[in-house]
Amino acid sequence: MDCLLRSDQVVASFILRVANSPIYNRSQPIRTLPIAISLLGINIIRSLVILAFSRSVFSKNKNTLVRTHIWQHSLLVAIASYNICSELGKSADCEEAFVAGLVHDIGKILLFTHARKDYMDALTHALESDCSSREAEQKFLGTDHYQIGEQAVRAWKLPSQFQLYVGTDLDQLIPGQTENKIQLWLAIANNLIKGAGIGANPCDLDVRKEKLIAYGLSEEYADHLLDEAFFQKLINDEIYQFCANDHS
Repeated sequence: MDCLLRSDQVVASFILRVANSPIYNRSQPIRTLPIAISLLGINIIRSLVILAFSRSVFSKNKNTLVRTHIWQHSLLVAIASYNICSELGKSADCEEAFVAGLVHDIGKILLFTHARKDYMDALTHALESDCSSREAEQKFLGTDHYQIGEQAVRAWKLPSQFQLYVGTDLDQLIPGQTENKIQLWLAIANNLIKGAGIGANPCDLDVRKEKLIAYGLSEEYADHLLDEAFFQKLINDEIYQFCANDHS
């Protein structure tokens, strides 16, 4: 994999930039891809390749709906998942929580990449009629991002638990699905960001709080997540600033 990554200078430089960010930094500079691979592990490197691929797709697209509801949504869910995991004292799970957030909507990215017009019709329909993305995708494409995401996880040989992250309706977790804590934190982050109007139409603050409490959060912690300061922390994150904005 090292040779393949080095053959693409854009991807290689991007991986090294992100690998040296606060989320992944191991207290020493990571200057080469072999060191990045040995320190971060092959699964994280795969995910950074996905991040680089996604960024390359969306950096050239000026459509506000796409950039907001797919690209920025995925980034913010990843960063929120990481922060929630960290604040709850589960530092050992932070990296997987970040990657889970990053790839949870990979099916949408692939649908947009390979069936752009039909996917844009589906996205527009979902937002205008306030129906679920699955309903809209099935209507216009005959498949949905959950199915495509699961296929991608298998094809890319990501860890099997990632099929849960990409193939589950995070808005409607059933009791057994909350036993996987990373999936639970992912669902909380996903609903938090969608409720803010990034990934779906915005929700009333009381509705957003009710959803968070339904996941088992205390009222105090739900208020913390809904506070503007927490959202600004996500927006100010180095990875978000680097990835969400245009860079040469």
